[in-house]
Amino acid sequence: MIKTIVKYILTFLITMLILIALLFLSSLIPSKYLQENIKASSEILIGEGERIVIDAPLGKASLFYFTDALMINTAYSIDSNHPYKSMMLDRKNYIPGQTLNEHEEIEKHVGTSPNYVDKNENTFQVAELYGLMHDDKIVDSYEYSRYWHGYLIFLRPLLAIMDLGGIRLLLLLLTVVLCISLLFLIIKKLNLVTAIIYIVSFVMLNIFIICNSMNEITTFLITLIAMMVILLKNGKFKNPATVFLCIGICTSFFDLLTTPLVTLGFTLPLYVLLNLKDNNKKLYIDCIKICVAWAVGYGLCWALKWIITDITLNKHILKDAINQILYRTGDSQAIDYSKVIILNINQMGSKAIIVTIILLAIYAIIGLVRELYLEKSKFVKPTKIEFLKVLIFIIIAIFPFAWYFLIKNHSYIHCFFTNRILFMTILNIQIALTLYMGLQDNLLKKELPEKADSKISTEKNEV
Repeated sequence: MIKTIVKYILTFLITMLILIALLFLSSLIPSKYLQENIKASSEILIGEGERIVIDAPLGKASLFYFTDALMINTAYSIDSNHPYKSMMLDRKNYIPGQTLNEHEEIEKHVGTSPNYVDKNENTFQVAELYGLMHDDKIVDSYEYSRYWHGYLIFLRPLLAIMDLGGIRLLLLLLTVVLCISLLFLIIKKLNLVTAIIYIVSFVMLNIFIICNSMNEITTFLITLIAMMVILLKNGKFKNPATVFLCIGICTSFFDLLTTPLVTLGFTLPLYVLLNLKDNNKKLYIDCIKICVAWAVGYGLCWALKWIITDITLNKHILKDAINQILYRTGDSQAIDYSKVIILNINQMGSKAIIVTIILLAIYAIIGLVRELYLEKSKFVKPTKIEFLKVLIFIIIAIFPFAWYFLIKNHSYIHCFFTNRILFMTILNIQIALTLYMGLQDNLLKKELPEKADSKISTEKNEV
């Protein structure tokens, strides 16, 4: 027990040290090398606005460029002469020699220069970034230090060589390559049915459109990479919980509270599918450990930022962050939980819901036809997957509704992107139904190739 706890602690500390070191190194790049591409990026964004809606085959995709502008502003505002302080405070509008007023973090929204705030206290990050890069002598800088802003590890070097247009193209190519690689891996390691379920789910949530937003694609890139790691390892780890501990840490480190739950809800089903031959007790215990490890990694990583900043820079981030948590999880605006659910479901679009119903009907019909054929044929019926194993996916499908309950305020205000975690529900319901209808019996019927090769090799060594 003690060894296991030590392993968790070491995994957490080593992962955090690596990420913090990389963030520090990216902060050493002088902002003058980013200036030209950031100016060009601000011109791209000002032509698009704070938020756009794109018509997609399965409904409308909403992209929130407000946060992309904030990310680019933060990248430019890093002072390479004081890299540690800059990476911990995560200021925007900070230009040495120009900045006169340094404001600490605003509790309920992102601090913004007075010229870019309207009478209703709406802030305009795109316009502010454009002004900053086009000789509007903004003298007020604002901290946004409750997040790690780990995306700066990649964003600052990229902005040194390309503008936002180039970064978007790179993100599209990366997303396409990862999705294709994942599709082939799922077919190889599991089966075609699971591959279809995953790729359809990603297409339905418009992943190839949301990659135009740096902020909104982050959790999905983490998810795609995590799933590939699990598939390449064939779901076999000495302690799978440590892997999901790292996934939770990375989610917290890189994301700005968009759709963090997808890194668990899309990845955990693959682990379960790869280990369906395990007994029910072991599967359930593993899943509980994995969920707890992910949550601990996510929460501790976030809390560590507040604690370190408080101690080393004499700030009160911890107090502000706790107040922000209470605000995001509380009910200060008397938001009804049912309204949060309805609003997020509506944001998914009716087409996505219709497609889901059609898919489930197709799975059910194929399963029934297959069952009737096996009844009349002379073939031996395959081993039926137990309902307790199917139930795991139904439980995972409920996770988004628990998230909406816990993060009610945030899920209500930002429903135009928080609705995407509902595609976890769609994915897991599809998996549950196909398992129940016997369309994935191969996962119990035969050993996966890597397992069989390993078994043969072991037998040869014993001989």
